[in-house]
Amino acid sequence: MVHLVQQYFSQSAQKHPDKIAVCCEDVGITYKELELFSNAFARCIQNAGIKAGELVPFFMKKSVNSAKSFLSILKADAAYVPIDSNSPAQRLEAILASSKARMLIVDNASETRFKELLPNNSVQLINVETFTCGNTSAGGDTSTLKYKNLSIDIAYVLFTSGSTGIPKGVMIPHQAIVDYIEFCVDNFKINADDQVANHAPLYFDNSTFDIYTAFKAGATLHLVHEELNAVLPVLVKWLSERKISVFFCVPSVLTMLHKSRRLKPDSFPALKHLIAAGEVLPPAVTAEWMKLYPHVTFTNMYGPTEITVDCSFYTIPTPPGPECTSIPIGKARPNMDLLIRVEDGSIIKAPGTGIEGELLVRGLSVAYGYLGDTERTKQVFIQNPHHNLFHDLLYCTGDLVRVDQEGNFIYLGRMDTQIKFMGYRIELGEIESIIGTIDGVEEAVVVYNNSSDESQKVIAALISLKANYLLEQVKTTLKARLPGYMVPAIIQQTTAEFPRTANGKYDRKSILTLLCG
Repeated sequence: MVHLVQQYFSQSAQKHPDKIAVCCEDVGITYKELELFSNAFARCIQNAGIKAGELVPFFMKKSVNSAKSFLSILKADAAYVPIDSNSPAQRLEAILASSKARMLIVDNASETRFKELLPNNSVQLINVETFTCGNTSAGGDTSTLKYKNLSIDIAYVLFTSGSTGIPKGVMIPHQAIVDYIEFCVDNFKINADDQVANHAPLYFDNSTFDIYTAFKAGATLHLVHEELNAVLPVLVKWLSERKISVFFCVPSVLTMLHKSRRLKPDSFPALKHLIAAGEVLPPAVTAEWMKLYPHVTFTNMYGPTEITVDCSFYTIPTPPGPECTSIPIGKARPNMDLLIRVEDGSIIKAPGTGIEGELLVRGLSVAYGYLGDTERTKQVFIQNPHHNLFHDLLYCTGDLVRVDQEGNFIYLGRMDTQIKFMGYRIELGEIESIIGTIDGVEEAVVVYNNSSDESQKVIAALISLKANYLLEQVKTTLKARLPGYMVPAIIQQTTAEFPRTANGKYDRKSILTLLCG
């Protein structure tokens, strides 16, 4: 019985030793090769002083080296922390500090970049590329390890955008991933013959689906490398050439691929499942995809990072018609419960047709909370008010939903300023906070134009500057402090008073109109 996620891989390595387990660009590694390497590298990590349950980040571009890293960290009884290799120094340092990291796994390229970004940081660097399995002095014992971890121990921590300007680390245990993956493999009937694409960055929770469904089933995991994402229309050819049968992506990818006019009826003969999550799935674009590929099963899934990828799903039966304004996020997957907190604050266990309010999620896959942030955790992870018999957390998503006549949940939008943009979950407050730390900035408000037209979706900022401070200086500083997808595309300077509501708060609707029309 599997209780730790690395056991998925080891079991498949016994069944399919010579099969390619992971490939990226022109580099591939078999199940046996990766099993032996990760056994040895895990011992190297342990011999370097890492204890069971410790957090070990890895910092590199998506590659076979990434798979070697996180699998080895897991086998060392530690928990992995993926860090975007394009992270600016400030974000990288914040994640290392929050993780209390004593070790960072790098490769040749990222080791050089890390030393340039944080030359005075004392974290121990271990290079996965220079480690050699056969070198016993480096811990090259490739035999199977005996694990100390339990299913309740943390498997990974993913850092999402935080409203205070400090990234939030979401703690996910092994049991939560196992609960999710068992459902996914069974529901989508994923097997060893499948070719599973990994489009999401490894620091984005959608990657959990790709990695562990492939590892459990003994399928081949194809990593979509960063350069391929930079020219997204080429992805059509890549998916076809790799004979991808399972493709999980954010809806904006489907929109952009459709707009590229590269899609042909014979583009994806091997594709069986197309799964979308992370953003609102546009009905019109979905209809076009479904008409082009009637042999493919299309599923809309929903779930924040805090509930281990997805807690609900909806298999779309027919192409949405022009009258369809929203595709349901569906019903709770097995072993999960969806509740609604209505306007008076009461929480409804089995909401009926027409009930509307904030979505709360219950089940084994709910995260433990935010790393080192007890107060924030208490705010959104609450005890189930329907009993006090045992520890039973509900995650308060901040998402507004309504139940339709078929009992499916319909996503209505966010309750706050947290947004989903280009597949990333972003706190506008974090961007405001970072802008506010720039010496020359006096005031800043960040808004999001959530247009129905994908090309018009944009993050924008209204700012006022101190005398003799230039707007270009702000833009340059932001590019150094924020990931590219968080830098506002529109930054407008004003010397006038910011629009405000009657109670003195920023009038964000007026500011949005001012910036985006």
